[in-house]
Amino acid sequence: MKKNLHPLDRAIRGVVGIVFTGFAVFNGDYLQEPILEVLIGIFGALNLISLLFGWCPVYHFAGISTEKSKK
Repeated sequence: MKKNLHPLDRAIRGVVGIVFTGFAVFNGDYLQEPILEVLIGIFGALNLISLLFGWCPVYHFAGISTEKSKK
């Protein structure tokens, strides 16, 4: 699995992942729909996984890479 995320992209995914996962876990009674809460939590967790590994499956299948190529 080759990295396909630039460090800035990884940082943005980290912030998004923390915000969405935190919102899903600590939203209180703001969201009344449990399915939506689970989907938001999954979205946040997937962003955190992409942050850790530096690899995005969506980018992989689309043939996109924001990682700088080393010459």
